[in-house]
Order: sequence, then structure tokens, then C-alpha cells
Amino acid sequence: MKRKPDFPVKESSRKVPFRELDHTADLRVEIQGKDEKELFRNAVESLYLLMGLPAVSGRRATAPGERLEIKGQDPEEALVELLGELLYRATVERRRLDLQELSVLRDEEGAGGCRVVVRGGWEMLTDNRMAGQREIKAVTYHDVQIRRTKRGWVARVVMDL
Repeated sequence: MKRKPDFPVKESSRKVPFRELDHTADLRVEIQGKDEKELFRNAVESLYLLMGLPAVSGRRATAPGERLEIKGQDPEEALVELLGELLYRATVERRRLDLQELSVLRDEEGAGGCRVVVRGGWEMLTDNRMAGQREIKAVTYHDVQIRRTKRGWVARVVMDL
């Protein structure tokens, strides 16, 4: 005797062994800034705050910090790559960037490329600091948007939880 599935299945010649469920495994955020530079800086700060880590302090170190350059075909790709790199360093290497400088550089007119250059020191994260953090697994390209508005710049980013 065949067991009848306990969920509705689309009428077709073949029944499927799954169903789609609503889930809350994604976190979608909207980030704002008066210009592109502030937008990217706020995105870095937002990532750390969402993880339950301290905000970017922006303290001026006496020695120059490490330089990190992220390249993308467009600002959206550069943003996702930057946040993904910082997420990796926080969760795997247990280091948080104390952001001192940030630049958003566009390639020659019409080329469309974008580079983000950050400079800062790296703060080691202790187990106590990591204990209360929200686990963000990845920063995704799904529905990523950056646009200019009358009030400045807005980005939307989706993160996997």
C-alpha cells in the first residue's frame, strides 16, 4: 500500500519527494550613506554590529595598518566581496578590522570596475567577544543592490544565517 504524502503535491506525471518551506535563514539589510565612501564604511560597521561585535572605532593608529584591496566588476560585487572577506577574517581567523581609511575607486569611465581599498589594524577576537555573536554564514549576491537616491546612497544586501 502506497503512503499518501502529508503535503500537497503538484499534479504532474511524477511526484516530487520534497516541498518548499518558508524559512528565516536569510537576513536582508538596507544600508545608507551620504556618499559611496560612507555607504561602504557603514556596510563594514553594519556587518560587525549584526554579528554582535563592537562597531568600527576608527581610532588613528600611530603605525599604518594593513592595506586590503577588493576588486569587483561593479560596486555591488566589490561590496559583497569586501563583506565576505571581513566575515571570513572574523569567523575563521578571529580578527576584526579597526577601519582607519576606506576608498572607493572606479575604473576608467565606461569600464564599470570598482575597487575598495581599506586600511586598518586587526584586533584579535577573544572567545568572550565571539560568544554572543550572531552566526552569519555568508554574504550573498542574491538581490544585492547599490543605488543613488536624492538623500545619498543605499545598498541592500542578503546574508545567510
